[in-house]
Amino acid sequence: MRLRTYLVRRAIHTVITLLVVLVLLFVIFRLMPGDPTRFFIAPGQPPQVRDEICVNFGLCKWVPAAGNGYEGQVEAGEFGPYNISATVYDTLGNHGNFSFAYNFIPDFFDWRSGGAKIVNVSFSGPGWSHLPSVPDAAENDAITLEVQVIGVTGPTARLHLVKPAPLANESFDGTAQATPGYFQWLLTPAAPGFYWGRIEAGNATRTANVTIGFAVNPAVSGFQLVEDKFYGYQPLFPPSTAIVSINVTASAAPIFNVTAGVQGPGGFVQEDVRLYHPFRAVRRSLAEQFPIYFMQMLTGNFGTSFQTKIPVIDEISIRIGPTILLFGSAVVISYLLGVFLGAILAWRRGTKMEISAIVVSLFFYSMPVFWFGLVLLWFFSYTLHIFPLQGIGGFNPTTGDPYSGFQMVGDVLWHMALPLGNLVILGLAGHVLLMRNSMLEVMGEDYILTAKAKGLGERTVMYKHAARNALLPVVTALAISIGGVISGGVLTETIFSWPGMGAFLVQRTLQQDFPSVQAAFFILAVITILANTVADVLYAYLDPRVRL
Repeated sequence: MRLRTYLVRRAIHTVITLLVVLVLLFVIFRLMPGDPTRFFIAPGQPPQVRDEICVNFGLCKWVPAAGNGYEGQVEAGEFGPYNISATVYDTLGNHGNFSFAYNFIPDFFDWRSGGAKIVNVSFSGPGWSHLPSVPDAAENDAITLEVQVIGVTGPTARLHLVKPAPLANESFDGTAQATPGYFQWLLTPAAPGFYWGRIEAGNATRTANVTIGFAVNPAVSGFQLVEDKFYGYQPLFPPSTAIVSINVTASAAPIFNVTAGVQGPGGFVQEDVRLYHPFRAVRRSLAEQFPIYFMQMLTGNFGTSFQTKIPVIDEISIRIGPTILLFGSAVVISYLLGVFLGAILAWRRGTKMEISAIVVSLFFYSMPVFWFGLVLLWFFSYTLHIFPLQGIGGFNPTTGDPYSGFQMVGDVLWHMALPLGNLVILGLAGHVLLMRNSMLEVMGEDYILTAKAKGLGERTVMYKHAARNALLPVVTALAISIGGVISGGVLTETIFSWPGMGAFLVQRTLQQDFPSVQAAFFILAVITILANTVADVLYAYLDPRVRL
């Protein structure tokens, strides 16, 4: 079999292995006991956010919701009355206009510290119970406005009301109720439109006021307003955003378009807000989920982190570099030194150098990585102050200005010296022992004896015949260890505060940040598969027999 054919077959095997990994990840997550969307639930997370995450992961899809509701987002945030006007169009060109109001009032409106407080502002009318936030009515409806005043003795309350047509400012004294501090106004608006007013309450020395509003709708031919809402303040998601919702029916033809305008306190105006028929998220079947999941994973679309709300690929891209720099350097240096020293020790078998090297290697091989790292930090950083205690560097610690050029390279290498030394020293011990043992097995083969009998030089027999064949198990160990490069040494990165993938993986696992964890494991699997492919290619180069 030619080398090219062998490499093509290995590439095909690599693709098949990657597909198997994707299928296993899909099965583990989608078919595990319980609902996989439980990973999306976080404290204080609104249902619409969970639905968006579920759709982004391909678990759900948007379908039109039942009913005749339409909604859209508007900006809001200041205390006071909001007047919302909605225009509804049907497919025949007919349209109808509706108005409704929202009173954004704090729970305790206190004009003076320790003074009168107006609480429990509520409206009621025929066919609807107390609505403290969304009052609206039809013409000539009897509307009851109630408030409660606390914080003062002998309070009074007065309503200054502005009607839309004809414009007039009317004042009404509130009727005191049986319960102390409660006042009531009976209103019968005859003209449609938006009414707003100011309630003043208190006594001669301490007063408070609050602005309120309500809407009156005329009868609209061909359309019927079923329900209207203006909500979204608690919780604010996103901040300063509210939702306008209207449920309306048309008798002549289907509804084609719904727009809204908002007038709020402080001169706030927002016009031509398009209201859409809402959608709801429904679960996809497994047959629909897999192609979406497959394409997202292959294109690097790992979703958004639950914790930081940042795309996972962006977070991994800034952490994979420091990990590859540290652990990649450690793997290359430790393996090159391990192969070289292991070959020499095997060739000098029985000498004092071999015995001393074995004792030292076994000592460091059995040493815990976290303990040796703490020793390095204590001796070189805390005691001698030669190396920094943590971080990757790259900036001036006094001013915070970033370094550039050789200055930045030198600072990064200075910060990397201790963690790199920790990994190289402990990793080198295992590589030396592995290469030595492999060399000892090879040196007993017949072809080594034949090479010596031919009169070949010692260096030629050692490196060209013995060391090359002894590298085969070392290459296998190298392929396996490359997977650890991307996952990072959790303990090493934690001890030296190195901003890499190891600390990232552990931190997000503890936080149940599933998108980040899934992406990290997928990248780890891809790197491991590619590393094994590279190992197979190296096998073919080192030993032509593997291509037979």
